[in-house]
Amino acid sequence: MFLKLENIGKSFGEQRLFEKLSLELTSGKIYSLIGANGSGKTTLFNILTGFLPPDNGRITFLDEDITHKSPTIINKMGMARTFQDLRLIGGLNVRDNVLLVVEKGMFHNATKEEYKKVDEILERVSLSGHAQHYGRDISYGQQKLLTLGCCLANNPKLLLLDEPIAGIDDVNLGKIKNIVLELKKEGRTILQIEHNMEYLEETSDELFALENGELVRVVHSA
Repeated sequence: MFLKLENIGKSFGEQRLFEKLSLELTSGKIYSLIGANGSGKTTLFNILTGFLPPDNGRITFLDEDITHKSPTIINKMGMARTFQDLRLIGGLNVRDNVLLVVEKGMFHNATKEEYKKVDEILERVSLSGHAQHYGRDISYGQQKLLTLGCCLANNPKLLLLDEPIAGIDDVNLGKIKNIVLELKKEGRTILQIEHNMEYLEETSDELFALENGELVRVVHSA
């Protein structure tokens, strides 16, 4: 099984988000998640990636139990994610933001092969011409592309994208949509949170709504 969630539960004080949330993903598909603000979508991402422990239940990734593994270990296994707050380093240039991920935090000890990998990623996310610009100085849409590039630097099998196109211009939205569809063609799996239904119709193989702590499959036209 590629990814399996079994009876996941999570509470914050008196607020019960999930009780017995279950989901199975197979490889090479794009899964999308919608739901009202506060329904627990990002919390679910945090549980999947080890930033929050579930109160109960089990998570299996690539046939290994990852329920209580650290974010670092889960990332090394092939799961990468973006965040709504992007988590870029504004005082580093675009190239060095990606290089930091490629080098696993060593920085400036990169080999020629690693520099080549970084440049290939920047080309893929349409940021080659901005390689020397500080992360804080590029547009918000370009920052979204950069955080996606940082994800790709981990060569992930599963990408979790938290609102990848929210708040960006149409040009960069189109670039991200094309990258997402290309990643599917490469056999990678994507689980994304998004509100833009047109984008979701164009990219999703399966669409789920998180409602009252349960995942409900949504019929759509894609």
